[in-house]
Amino acid sequence: MTKKLSKYDNITPDQVDLIKSQIAVGATDDELKLFLHVADKSGLDPLSRQIYFIKRSGKMTIQTAIDGFRAIADRTGQYIGSSDAVFEEIANKPIKATVTVNKVVQTVIGNFTATARWDEYYPGKSQGFMWDKMPHTMLGKCAEALALRKAFPAQLSGLYTGDEMAQAGDVGIPKEINPTKGSDQLKVALTEEVQGFATDEEAGFKDVITPPPSVEDSKKLLEQAQTKLDEAFAFCETEQIHTNIINNLNDIKYVYSAENKEILTNFAKTYPANQQLFQNVAKKYKEEWMEAMIPEDWKKLITYMAELNDFFPVVEKEVE
Repeated sequence: MTKKLSKYDNITPDQVDLIKSQIAVGATDDELKLFLHVADKSGLDPLSRQIYFIKRSGKMTIQTAIDGFRAIADRTGQYIGSSDAVFEEIANKPIKATVTVNKVVQTVIGNFTATARWDEYYPGKSQGFMWDKMPHTMLGKCAEALALRKAFPAQLSGLYTGDEMAQAGDVGIPKEINPTKGSDQLKVALTEEVQGFATDEEAGFKDVITPPPSVEDSKKLLEQAQTKLDEAFAFCETEQIHTNIINNLNDIKYVYSAENKEILTNFAKTYPANQQLFQNVAKKYKEEWMEAMIPEDWKKLITYMAELNDFFPVVEKEVE
């Protein structure tokens, strides 16, 4: 069914199915058709992570990475690169990043400089994991996107930063397809020229939705999540017992033996309050983990949470 949705200049039928299963996961046919149209018209490759399909709380948005900006600029034949970001810092923290993009204009090299400021882009602690981890990289990308927009306004018009992101739905990229009028909205969207898209970094401070995670990053996060859950499960006043339980929890991730089960079950009976401890960790980080993991790893984590919960005895309610 997917292959019959439409024909595209830059996307083959086989790629359509691959994009459906690996990139636009959970997309309806209307949402997929809109996403493919946007990707095809812009010449950006979803399989190379130049453009993203994002669906959160039932809402669809389309974003590009900085690589998508560079690809669009490069196709003009006028783009000859950009400078490294120059930072202004306070206590080793970047507060401002400046990037210059070079473009050939009538045989003359023009310099287009733009500056991004931390307080305008940082999304806050709750959604700013990557910003806290790589502050210079993230702010530098925003500055580069601003400079590319200055240098190539015809190709990159309609890209949004800050409050402008709220207007993205007005230029042919609806934030949400109304379930009762999806086809009508799609028909209108497909008759308009695609004006541009928000970079993942620029969209960040409005409603951060990180790009699809890499397999490596997802695996690392799975291990980190399991460690947080383990620490809550194994909480006790005795270091030796704590270490023993942690070791048994590590064992069951690979081989689930009867001996492991007995040790962990007995511990859970001795420390029933720990059930609430690890459940609180799960509730606190659930959305963050789910969004930052590939589906396969998220399913593994859900299964692991259930296994931990099963070690605690079921408390039967008294019959009145």
